Amino acid sequence: MDARVFLFAAVLSALTALALGMLPSVRLARRSFASAIREPGRGVTAGRDRHRVPQLLIVAQVAMALVLLVASGLMLRSAVRLNAVDPGFRPDGLLVVGVSLGDERNRARAVTFYHQVLDEMARVPGVTAIGAASSLPIAATSLNGTSFEIRSRPRPENQVPPFTMYNAVTAGYFETLGVPLLAGRAPDRADADNTRPVAWVNHAFEHQFLGGRAIGESIQLQNTWLEIVGVVGDMRTMGLREPVRPMVYVPPSNAAAGMDVLYAVIRTGSLAASLAPALRAAVDGVNASVPLTTVQTMPEIVAASVVQASFTLTLLAIAAGIALALGVVGLYGAISYIVTDRTAEIGIRVALGASPAAVWAMVLRQGLGVALAGVAVGLWVASLTTRLMGSLLFEISPRDPITFATVACVILAVSALATLLPARRAAAVDPRTALRSQG
Repeated sequence: MDARVFLFAAVLSALTALALGMLPSVRLARRSFASAIREPGRGVTAGRDRHRVPQLLIVAQVAMALVLLVASGLMLRSAVRLNAVDPGFRPDGLLVVGVSLGDERNRARAVTFYHQVLDEMARVPGVTAIGAASSLPIAATSLNGTSFEIRSRPRPENQVPPFTMYNAVTAGYFETLGVPLLAGRAPDRADADNTRPVAWVNHAFEHQFLGGRAIGESIQLQNTWLEIVGVVGDMRTMGLREPVRPMVYVPPSNAAAGMDVLYAVIRTGSLAASLAPALRAAVDGVNASVPLTTVQTMPEIVAASVVQASFTLTLLAIAAGIALALGVVGLYGAISYIVTDRTAEIGIRVALGASPAAVWAMVLRQGLGVALAGVAVGLWVASLTTRLMGSLLFEISPRDPITFATVACVILAVSALATLLPARRAAAVDPRTALRSQG
């Protein structure tokens, strides 16, 4: 928010007020002097034409409110489904600390350093489990990908090789995240210390490439044959919106994996963020010149992956609420004005035998007729415009019938409430008072 935003809003408001204020002037300018003289100032029934413009404006307001409410409803349902997505691990109680050794070309020295850091961090009071990886789930900033070969399934030369993402992990990584081990064994420190040619794959990799049986298979990754010794559960690597991808996990000693930054994942029973100073001291105990690239809780990382959808939902909800309020106030004002303008007509109807219920129904019918017209226009416009939201939605159709029907019912219910008070006032008109005010 800056001066330009406020200036734009002020100018737009002034132009809108000017345009709407000129509408009655334009209508009067088109009428002849004789017709103005002939129109009775104390007539019993007011002209219907002068009610048409307010009613059209209310139709536009109701339609706009419906479009914005539909968009908000779609985003809300999408957000509910997005928040229900299982990331594949337990984020609560997890702290992420990025440790950067930089461009260390000696792989063995880098592995030894990171293991020393993890050992120091594990001694910090409150740390219950710890592991590390070269890239995090959800926020995969350093994830690598490559084509690979399967020893038991030779590939014809003219066939495109399969592709997978891969990541370096240490002992304790899957256990700390709460990722289940589905088959085989988990990583241990000896895999890295002894540079064993082993790998772990997720369930998606096993199902997509190995027919559901991965243990004992060998894959060639970056010109190195690796034996699959374990299968772990699937994790969302590129955010909650992205589908699960096939993944290969290798020990940190594997030269194919980048090691310029290693992300320690720490499970704690206390407040995760409160451990940051002690963890910084743990790194200093090994090498004080090594920086920490990030200190974040895992729930913050998960929330950041859906921040765009949350921001869009908030904006749409505010706009929809304001539009609905304006539509209700406008409808109430228009119906109240029409009732006041037709007081004499209503008094004559009551004098001729019309019951209060009939007058009530007449006003309600007029108010709901305007609301129904606005709903019809709004549904048509929403069906055209919500298609543009396809990239923002998650597992929800831009023309979701539940959202459209719910919003239409809400608009009609609120419109009925806005019409009740003018209808009640019309039903209570005393015909003697109404006729006496005209004479």
